[in-house]
Amino acid sequence: MKHQLLLSGGLLLALAPLQEARAQAAPTNNNVIIYIGDGFGLAPKTAARMAMGQGTTGKRYTSDAGFQVLALDKLKYNATVTTHSLNSWITDSAPGAAVYACGKPGKQDNEVISLNPSSGAAIETILEAAKKQGYAVGLVSTARITHATPAAFASHIWYRDLEDYISAQYIASTETQYEAIFNSSPTASYRYTAARDWVLPDKKVGVELDVLLGGGARHFMPRTRTAASTYETIVDRNGAAIIDPATGVAATLRGNRADDVDLVGYAVNQRGYGYVNSRDALNNINLSQYGVGGKKLLGLFNSTHVNYEQDRQTSAAWEPSLAEMTHIAIEVLKAKSNGKGFFLMVEAGRIDHLEHANTGGISVVANPAGGNQYTVDSDKPTYLPGGGEANYVATPATPRTTNVYASDYMIKEVMAFDYAVAEGRALLATPTVTGKTLIFSTSDHECGGFAVTGLHDEADAQANGTKIRTYSGQITKSVPAEAGYATPTNLVRGDGGVGGWFPDYVMNTFQGKDYPQPASATGKRIVVAYGSNPLTNGNGTRASTGVGSNQGATPGNHTPQDIWVGAEDNTNTHAQQIAGRGLLDNTAITPIMADFLGLTAFGTSLGIRAAAGPKAELQLSPVPFLNQFEVGFTLTTAGAVTVELFDEVGRRVQTVLTNKAFGAGSQSVTVDGSHLRAGLYLATVTMNGQVVSKRTIKL
Repeated sequence: MKHQLLLSGGLLLALAPLQEARAQAAPTNNNVIIYIGDGFGLAPKTAARMAMGQGTTGKRYTSDAGFQVLALDKLKYNATVTTHSLNSWITDSAPGAAVYACGKPGKQDNEVISLNPSSGAAIETILEAAKKQGYAVGLVSTARITHATPAAFASHIWYRDLEDYISAQYIASTETQYEAIFNSSPTASYRYTAARDWVLPDKKVGVELDVLLGGGARHFMPRTRTAASTYETIVDRNGAAIIDPATGVAATLRGNRADDVDLVGYAVNQRGYGYVNSRDALNNINLSQYGVGGKKLLGLFNSTHVNYEQDRQTSAAWEPSLAEMTHIAIEVLKAKSNGKGFFLMVEAGRIDHLEHANTGGISVVANPAGGNQYTVDSDKPTYLPGGGEANYVATPATPRTTNVYASDYMIKEVMAFDYAVAEGRALLATPTVTGKTLIFSTSDHECGGFAVTGLHDEADAQANGTKIRTYSGQITKSVPAEAGYATPTNLVRGDGGVGGWFPDYVMNTFQGKDYPQPASATGKRIVVAYGSNPLTNGNGTRASTGVGSNQGATPGNHTPQDIWVGAEDNTNTHAQQIAGRGLLDNTAITPIMADFLGLTAFGTSLGIRAAAGPKAELQLSPVPFLNQFEVGFTLTTAGAVTVELFDEVGRRVQTVLTNKAFGAGSQSVTVDGSHLRAGLYLATVTMNGQVVSKRTIKL
């Protein structure tokens, strides 16, 4: 009953604008890319843009050529969307991503991966539906590729942390293959048991992932050293080991599968995957091997999550950037799609992790009464090693860097995401070559209450010891005698004259991309803080003493803030649907993507699209109906017709006919609705690639 009421509440919103859809070109050679910045609110994007120079000379007005410096800012259409899950006002990443993977059915309980929390039934994802319709499909992430956000698009499981099972679902497309993975364990007790290991969800059957790129090798490789995978050593394009300069020995990946299954070996030897684990190997793959009928691509670049961009640049340059993973994914998917098109999900997963760790916002200091306690820390260098992960184990004695700050981590993470978005936007300019392309950029939720609080002020103008302030000093008179005059002469603008009070950053080029870094240790660098932290929400703090153990012990610091969505396409038909409608639910995005790909199982899109031709007529009679009704339509030329019926929440309840040939002229099809329950329904007719819909009512 709860499920029914929650879903039906959005009935009028979903159907009112959809009484009739306009004609659309047939969905051939169509590409959809959805970018998900995990935990990505508006403030991180603002911080990155400010570090790139917004507000300085030549970048002060939106009309200035250099103002919109981010690819994210160039997405033409914008909206804000809600983020709550089915059972919580604050979502976690599993249902936060599942709404984009599954549409309205993806509005589910926290921790659940594309699985109905009440019935246990798998919910078909847009990736799975696209693959079944002939599209190439892929997942890219800077998190573990088995983490909740990518998992929501290509797996089904009741609890997101069962990542060994998620990886097995990725690599299997039949029950036999799924069982074979577990049966390859050298330990008899870990071999396939239906009661424990379930079965491959039916929605995943027949679905092969063409591209998997990210972290998470630990869920693809054995735990036991005696059963170690031969794919652990990180190698370049020629198969030579890559030496970690910090240790002087070969860089390696380590597995953690308790069943000691070598899933990488299985993927390579049994499932036709090519495998890479370094930037050099990824960027130099032989694309001719990845065409139609050729290899699929598996790339694992870290045992757990890929390094933060800041740490990648200083200590793990053999890992690829998110933009490089995205670029190669696009190229492989284009090669494998045979002109049909592709669906790709790209996640910037580590924005969320910086916020969970309160990087730069909270420190651990010694408590005079004993133990450690939290304190606000907004303007100190980050901890060593690795300013993000170190927060989870930091103590008062943990050393710090000398010149890297929390905002540097976030800014570089956003820039890495932005360069990946630019890879997708490049497709928009060449529709005759790369096809019709639709891009969304969104987030699963906001995290940490991340805020930009001010700039470092070495002069300590506030005289309070923080060395932080927000805006430029006041205007003064250069002639002391005129200090009290109202006449505007002899004015001196505060803080640098025409330069004003703006972040002071310079560009550092790394592997061909520009990243901002503070101009000096004493310059005006961006200072950040977190509204959700151990001091405000108590997570990680012992209630009896108010004392905490470390600054990163805040697993519950997601927030319910609405998040930003940007969209663009090169057809002028779909991205525009999110604009001019006020606040949207996060489930509104999936039907737009599905409609762009010609997939009909995800409800209906938000509204009327730009017409691609003359309006196609559709008649339903009688309305309302008791047991059956007639669908009438007119074909200007002979062609194929598909007739489908959807219920009030966008679920397909009946396929009346599929691609049936009809002659030109007026036609009619009888729909038997005797088995349907009373309620509202949407009849959708596809005629030679043109889609029209109308509502009807079952008595």
